[in-house]
Parts: sequence; C-alpha cells; structure tokens
Amino acid sequence: MKNLFTEYYGIKSATIDFFDIPLDEDIEVFICPFLVENTKGKINFSRKVYDRLVGFLTELNKNYIKPNKRDLGISFLSHLHEPNEIHFGYSSSNKGKAVAREKAIMIFDALRSNRFAKKGLHTTNQAHNVLLLVKGIGQDIMSDIILNVCRDIFAKFTSDVVKKHSILNIKEFECEHYNVKSKKWMKTKYELPVYQNKKIILVPKKIVSGKRAYSTRYNWFVSSNYISVQILNKPNISKKEKKLFKKLKDGTRKIIIKKVYETYKKPKEDLIQFVINYPGSLDEFIQYAKENYPEIDLSDL
Repeated sequence: MKNLFTEYYGIKSATIDFFDIPLDEDIEVFICPFLVENTKGKINFSRKVYDRLVGFLTELNKNYIKPNKRDLGISFLSHLHEPNEIHFGYSSSNKGKAVAREKAIMIFDALRSNRFAKKGLHTTNQAHNVLLLVKGIGQDIMSDIILNVCRDIFAKFTSDVVKKHSILNIKEFECEHYNVKSKKWMKTKYELPVYQNKKIILVPKKIVSGKRAYSTRYNWFVSSNYISVQILNKPNISKKEKKLFKKLKDGTRKIIIKKVYETYKKPKEDLIQFVINYPGSLDEFIQYAKENYPEIDLSDL
C-alpha cells in the first residue's frame, strides 16, 4: 500500500489503534458487524456502534419493513450515501447521492423479502444477522450502512486521533448520522483530517475485516456441528446418507464433513431454515466467529 495515513501525517504505525488506510485509493476491507458484536462487551466504542445499529434496524424493520411502507422506507434509507471518507470497499469512485436511492431500494426490497424481517422478528434487528441471513446485503453494503448510521461515532474517534497525534491539517466538517432518540437523520460538526480538501474518517482496527463469506462459513458450521451429528446418531442410515461416509481400514465408518456440506448446504436466503431447524446454532456460530475470525491481519494484504 502506498501513501498511508500514518506516512502522510508522520505517525509511528506501532502506536495506532486505527486501521491505516491508503489515501489515494480504496482498500478491500470492511467494517465487520460480527467483530462489532464480538467486541461490544470489551470496547466502549463497539458498544456504542452496536446499540446504534440495533436502534436503527429496529426502527427500519418495525415501522417500514413489516408494514411494507415502501416509499417511506426508501426515503428513510436514502441517507445511506457512499462513505468515501474511510477509503474502504471495492471502488474509489465517488458515487454519492447518485446511487443513494438505488441502494435504498435494494436494501428495502432485500429486507422485505426476508422471512424474519417481514414478520417483525427480532433476528434482523442485529447487523451481523442481516449480513448472514439477508440475500442482497453483503459485506460491502453492510459496512456502508454501519458507517452512515454511526458516522458521528467514527468522527469522534477520528477527532480523538487528531488530538492524540497533534495532527494540524484539519478542517471542520458536517457529518450526517442517525439519531436513535429522535429517530431521524441529523448532522453534527467535527474537526477531521483533510487530504486533497476531503475529510478522512478512521476506523478502529479491531472491527475491520477482509472479505469473508459468512453464509458459507455458517453452512459449514451447521454441517459439521449439527447435520453430521444428527446423521451419526441415527439408528438407520439411508442410502443417500451412506454416501457421506468412508470406510476405514479397521472397518469403522467416518463421516466426511465436506460431503455433508456439499449435500445439505443452502443459499443465503434459505439459511433461515437452518436457524429454525437447529435452535442455538446462530448464537453458537457467533461465538465460533469470535474465536476464529479476529480482526484483519495486515500482513495478509
């Protein structure tokens, strides 16, 4: 990566707790709701982001998605602009307001088509569950939602970095964000770093992830921890299930998780059935993700 934030502002990278972004391009990383969930009990910043997202998604699902108030819901979501100030994602082009309405329509329709959201169930009031279970909302879109909804929280974090490292090249910017109490979008001013006359907002390292197909990982988790166990405990194995085993030299049979996964895996929109069929699997998967998918390792980039 070239022209990193720390290089440009003369900050020793060993002293930072934010993700060090390249200033002339975007990097393929994302704000991860699973990492927000995983760290909310230990980091006050994550707790603030988590609570804000729950408030936003609860309002969206309860008052727009469930009653199918499409026009009002799209208007509510049209504040989700392209957050170019964090330099995350797939493209460095400034799409801004041009795609805000298109993104709003896509998000509304994705949630409206989801069984949990449509019925007003609490599952889709949590951002990591939306990422996992709602078709059409991937890691890039969820990352954008988190930044837009919580922009003031990230801006405050960035202004603290400015003070800590005595950054002088700053300017006051209006930052739009969602207010849980008023249930409306509002703007607050913060002094933020400037590069080429544009504001920069920084993100804590501990909630940044590379691209991860969580639906694939949940499929594997259920195949390994639930479906395989279920088959092994059956008194009678069907012909279809016998193909999932291999015979060892001593005559015993061993189930092959990969074959179970390939046989029973579901597309993202159908993962809800796994949540229903295997109560507890979702919470266990979140704990599994906490232990196995830590924040991004910069050496992998």
